[in-house]
Amino acid sequence: MSEKVPGTSPLGMPLLTVENLSVTYRQDGAPVRAVDGVSFAIEPGEVLALVGESGSGKSSVALALARLLPPMASVSGRVMLSEADLLDAPEATLRAIRGGTIAYVFQDPAASLNPVLTIGEQLVEMLTRHTPLRGRDAERAAVEWLGRMGIASAAERLHAYPHEFSGGMQQRVCLAMALCASPSLLVADEPTTALDVTVQVAILRLLRELQRRLGLAVLLISHDLLVVERLAHRIGIMAGGRLVELGPAEQVLRRPAHDQTKLLLRARAAMTLRR
Repeated sequence: MSEKVPGTSPLGMPLLTVENLSVTYRQDGAPVRAVDGVSFAIEPGEVLALVGESGSGKSSVALALARLLPPMASVSGRVMLSEADLLDAPEATLRAIRGGTIAYVFQDPAASLNPVLTIGEQLVEMLTRHTPLRGRDAERAAVEWLGRMGIASAAERLHAYPHEFSGGMQQRVCLAMALCASPSLLVADEPTTALDVTVQVAILRLLRELQRRLGLAVLLISHDLLVVERLAHRIGIMAGGRLVELGPAEQVLRRPAHDQTKLLLRARAAMTLRR
């Protein structure tokens, strides 16, 4: 795909290129192909949404980028970050990339946070691991990041534990942890699904604002076209482990080419009527 998007580099050089990615799991001794020959690229500052029903393979794609899949999964293809193929990279390189160059935000913020550590301890740990900041400098940066996420009394809340935050506030903390190391790519895997509708709107608005302000590339994973249509520059439709349609958001939403896209659009229309 060669179409330009807001925030791309002058030469339109991809930040990340995925080529013929396949993921196979073993269930009861039998191979199950979850992702089948998926290819796409993400440019700097671009929001690419992968949308599909449960089981379509979209989350397996997201996890495969930084080799976060379980041991029972086998992966083939290429995931190129600059000159490096992440599928062949040594573990030490991946540890630096995870949370540094590529950061993740997942569906359930409570499961992403350590319940026995304070919010501040977890933010400071991320800053210490991926930036030069240490000690009080890291603590000050942690307070600043909580403030950027719209969390009031950030200096005091730094000492709170995850269970003392609502689901929406926990997800704001997860966003702070993901972005504090200035990653090039944020992978957001169903980041609002576990939240109430009004909280979903607030988190999506915050994500859009942060993406534009930071010039961040985002791979947004969702089953819901309502979630992605205000954020995505391009939309890819997943079905049966394959990427069946990929194009500019307006084209995919207004002039869908694949039956699966049309099915998702009908589901979106039904959801809109119910709301």
